[in-house]
Amino acid sequence: MNRTSLKVNQDFVPLPFSNTAVFDGPLVFAGYGITAPELQYDDYQTIDATGAIVLVLRHQPQETQDRSPFNSSQHNTFINKAINAKQHGARGIIFITDLNHEDEEVGSATRGADTDDLGIPAVHAKRAPLLKLFVDAGKDLGMIQKKIDTNLQPQSFELPVRAHMATDIVRTRKTVKNVVAGITGSDPTLQNEWVIVGAHYDHLGLGDRNSLAPSQIGQIHHGADDNASGTAGVLELSRLAAMNKNEWKRSVLFITFAGEETGLLGSSYFANHPTIPLKNTMAMLNMDMIGRLNNDRLFIGGVGTSPSFRSWLEELNNSVHLHLDYSDSGYGASDHMSFNAKKLPVLFFFSGLHTDYHKPTDTSDKINAKGAVRVLSLVYLTLDKVVTNAGRLEYAEVQQPRPSAAGSGGGYGPYFGSVPDFRDDLKRPEQ
Repeated sequence: MNRTSLKVNQDFVPLPFSNTAVFDGPLVFAGYGITAPELQYDDYQTIDATGAIVLVLRHQPQETQDRSPFNSSQHNTFINKAINAKQHGARGIIFITDLNHEDEEVGSATRGADTDDLGIPAVHAKRAPLLKLFVDAGKDLGMIQKKIDTNLQPQSFELPVRAHMATDIVRTRKTVKNVVAGITGSDPTLQNEWVIVGAHYDHLGLGDRNSLAPSQIGQIHHGADDNASGTAGVLELSRLAAMNKNEWKRSVLFITFAGEETGLLGSSYFANHPTIPLKNTMAMLNMDMIGRLNNDRLFIGGVGTSPSFRSWLEELNNSVHLHLDYSDSGYGASDHMSFNAKKLPVLFFFSGLHTDYHKPTDTSDKINAKGAVRVLSLVYLTLDKVVTNAGRLEYAEVQQPRPSAAGSGGGYGPYFGSVPDFRDDLKRPEQ
């Protein structure tokens, strides 16, 4: 782009759905890259993107406002923005992080879901190298974004530069496997109803763009808490279930999921290709990072997805004595979200973030074993309650919470793992 050059894996990375192409053309800033007729909003209404490369902000207008008309919309995803750019005649699309969020290290060429190319080159670039283009054009990106967010009026324009863009995508597809085991319930009728207990067993290997220790990429990222702890929990619960199978009326499916760190791939695949009828599934219980209990504080997500959950957990906790911190939402960057999307009651058990998250230092010597046993005791009691309860659980839909400006993730959607959104006194480790 004139005198601004971007280097792959340093300044930008191609997205999983990008295609291979080499071309140049005018560079057009298209705001958030959203066309939403139902909201009377169109970032393309004042520009002609035909033959151009469009530069767009990630996320969406008024993202941090509870009353934003974009809440719960699907316009903010990478894929939908790329499709929209293509429909407006663009030859390529460059994403940069909006100013409500910190500029991100782009890492290396990304892993992702088994997604065919969309017929348009698409890359995620660091914001900092491209800010000079706005300055040279006499524009202030911060003021532009503020105007969009305040008035919901697009501020798109053509930058006085041409961009040369080249992508050469080689897709390597590999097969990973979920591990599934089941125990049939003892009641002739209720054994046709199922409860799913799950945890992901993958981690980061030698580290990748999700590592929070970039200087240590290439070292083993052990993942003792994330998520050997949850995987061990599934194994222990399955052992206990085998001992109690004559007492449990309903059937239980135990699953360790692959590909969670790459974007909930294993759980998403199972939810779309289930081995049991999801209509006969009572609930899904997910354990992700249960090995670092601190100050007896346990986070439980999804409590609002069934009217029964909160009172049950309060009652069951009388014998475990943990400090429970609830979130009603069934959303969140872990495998329960794949089942919440199918309108199933879900619970997500999580002992909290720590400074070893996604680093080689997440090792077994730091596991709070006694604390993990207490967490697992509550999960076991919850599972026992669900499988022996007389009636079915009722599902309740909970609106997806809006991320804060300091929140993590918030745009990679199904393509990248992200930090679970439990903030309070837990802060994302410094990169």
